[in-house]
Amino acid sequence: MAIRMHAALRRCTWLLALGWLTSLPATAALPEDPFRSPMWEYNLARYLGADAAVRHSDTVVIKTPPFAEDATQVPLTVDLSAFPHEIKEVITWVDLNPVPHLFTLRPEAAEIRTVALNFRIQQASTVRAAVRDEQGGWHVGSVHVEAAGGGCTAPSATASNPDWADSFGQVRGALFSPVGGVTGTRLKVQVMHPMDSGMVGNIPRFNIETLELRQTANQQRLASMALSESASENPLFVFDLEHDAQQSGILLLLRDNGGNLIESRMGI
Repeated sequence: MAIRMHAALRRCTWLLALGWLTSLPATAALPEDPFRSPMWEYNLARYLGADAAVRHSDTVVIKTPPFAEDATQVPLTVDLSAFPHEIKEVITWVDLNPVPHLFTLRPEAAEIRTVALNFRIQQASTVRAAVRDEQGGWHVGSVHVEAAGGGCTAPSATASNPDWADSFGQVRGALFSPVGGVTGTRLKVQVMHPMDSGMVGNIPRFNIETLELRQTANQQRLASMALSESASENPLFVFDLEHDAQQSGILLLLRDNGGNLIESRMGI
């Protein structure tokens, strides 16, 4: 009798465990990484969430040089002109950087077709751009960049200039209208800022953390961006936007971790 009771108890326990396992929410299977980066699954969970629905997409186009001649200034362009869905968020990162995250961009009263920014690279690495659509799914584009490395831990040229404070916060740029009657606006702007990564001895982190684009006329926010230490010094930003009241001009607002506010009006 005791043997039967023990067997029944074990069977009941097994059934309860099976029922608990089958009641757990199903998690989406991650696609394999064609570049076989050791940080693929970790960074997806870190930046997109552990249960994110992820797919590779050839409509998220990343343009970089195949080899980083200057590891402190690597040009990156994320071309979303062929992306077929509404863009809710764009997150970019460099898999093997000490701080992988580069920027998070959220469109608001504008549609983003292209965004470009120079970044640092510490070693040869895969670079990612993930775009969240209106259904909450993530579409990922990837490209591999070869590099001699050291870009994140190299001292900035700005820091070696004793007069760097004289140009600190200066903004150089302009608004451009596409040719051929295409609607939209291109903003190209460079901001003088050392963007210290905090990875060089005795030089603390000092970088721009947030960027906002607003319409000059009514202060309506067109887009916002969060930046991390992987962005290059004296960063160069390019945005291709589609929005209403394109002739009213754009107000650029940036704030760094030292509390400095940089403001510039482009256009009218």
